[in-house]
Amino acid sequence: MDTRAICAWTTTRALAGLLALGFSVGGGAAQAAPATASLEARLQAVEDRQAIEQLMMGDYCIALDRRMWKDYAATFTEDGELVQGRSVTKGRKAIEELMSQPRAAAPGAPAPPAPPAGEFGATKHVVTNLDLKLNGDTATATAYWQTIAIRPGGATVIAGVGHYIDQLRKVHGKWLFARREIVNPLRPDTAGAPPPSLPAPR
Repeated sequence: MDTRAICAWTTTRALAGLLALGFSVGGGAAQAAPATASLEARLQAVEDRQAIEQLMMGDYCIALDRRMWKDYAATFTEDGELVQGRSVTKGRKAIEELMSQPRAAAPGAPAPPAPPAGEFGATKHVVTNLDLKLNGDTATATAYWQTIAIRPGGATVIAGVGHYIDQLRKVHGKWLFARREIVNPLRPDTAGAPPPSLPAPR
């Protein structure tokens, strides 16, 4: 291959690389701005989705299963709402106090004594089927939940199923629940409530 052919091949490769980065032959670096902005927006959306998945499928469930109620309440905004049927609890302090109260076992399913807070107990919460809509620093989501329980003797059962209806907000770079509604078919006040269309982000 002669020198002119090598130069032509090198120039073609360089132009292809510049075009891939969003440059045009006549526009220079100014033409790269839209592509760069689009790339940054897509990367931000990926990071936001990962953070929300960590919140919904990791942090929330672990705090719940370990009965770490301060950490549980911290998954909500300062003015966040926890909705269970007709009960609405507003604010982190109120949510922590609510969850700290002893609760009776479901009918026909006596629960073993709870281990100390901070240790994993006999329940495991699993979240699946996430449907997430991002809109800047707010988001809406629905997801299915299951409570897997270990009964005395070692039997493993699905102790509860339902879905969440969430409104989320990014506060100081951290995604939190602005409102979480827990729909549980075993509760008469929410039985049979289907996952509605996602509300518009606030």
